[in-house]
Amino acid sequence: MGDVVLLLPVIKSLVTTYPDVEVTVVTRPKFASLFSDIERVVPFPADVDYTYSGIFGMRDLFGKLLRRAHYDVVMDMHDHIRTMLLRSLFKVFGVPVVVFEKGRTEKHAFTKRENKRTGVLPHTVERYRLAFEKAGFPLTISPPPYFTIQETTRDEVTTWLQANNLQKKERWIGIAPFAMHTSKIWPVQNYFAVIEQLTKKSPSKFFLFGGGEKDIAFFESLKQKFPAHCIVVAGQLKIKQELVLIQQLDLMLCVDSSNMHLATLTGIPLLSIWGGTHPDVGFGPYGKGAESILQISRDELPCRPCSVYGKEKCHRGDFACLNNITANQVVERIAQLF
Repeated sequence: MGDVVLLLPVIKSLVTTYPDVEVTVVTRPKFASLFSDIERVVPFPADVDYTYSGIFGMRDLFGKLLRRAHYDVVMDMHDHIRTMLLRSLFKVFGVPVVVFEKGRTEKHAFTKRENKRTGVLPHTVERYRLAFEKAGFPLTISPPPYFTIQETTRDEVTTWLQANNLQKKERWIGIAPFAMHTSKIWPVQNYFAVIEQLTKKSPSKFFLFGGGEKDIAFFESLKQKFPAHCIVVAGQLKIKQELVLIQQLDLMLCVDSSNMHLATLTGIPLLSIWGGTHPDVGFGPYGKGAESILQISRDELPCRPCSVYGKEKCHRGDFACLNNITANQVVERIAQLF
């Protein structure tokens, strides 16, 4: 999801810069709503796991897209086996194709176990921007927010807040503690201490973002411990509704995850905790500085990062990159952001 979210600043800036351009964004159905309501952007939900799976699925998807419109250029912004098949079909029919430079070689060199070659790599948003420049559409990325949200969606969130008797009389802090891979997840028991310390410093409410039964079960344990301070958002709101709520937060506390990118692109302050991955590989909070990142330095842990996207095991066996970050450090950094 993070890769898809990071396409938003470029698409929004593209249609702002070029008022005669229309864009069809082919993406998974669960991500399509991110691109809805943006003028001259048409999301095309493509279920590549079932409806359009395999070689014949890509053929069917190609046929449906070809019947929808004439395309002046096809942009492959994923460079995956599926998109390779799809773009090859467009090439056969004479449609120009541009593939974004994923930087696999330099990312691999950055994450090797030994003899790493480190340095700040281009951000994914910049890689996307360069692909459009290569296609003949140079542009400057506009400032956030990058989401277009209808008033009806904002009204729905207002109704939800009222139903939960939520009025902003204190700081609203979002917490998004989960990610797809273990090497990205700061030990969740730390959040009990973080919430306890922050509530002692100033009145605060904590909105808990995530998805899945395991996430919600943990959030319920936080709510049981701090019933007056914790609100479980996971499972309650749709993604566009969550974005409306995120825009009202004073800060998002998160890890390297899609929720980090969503919060970043709304323009709110955030603190992201990093473990086995590293923001310099190209997936840091876009447009944010060091104040939004908490991590163990590579001088202390030269094994960082061990992965581009995260993984389940630590070759040291102790996940020191995450376990060495304390709740006190997180609270101190949050205090600096207020």
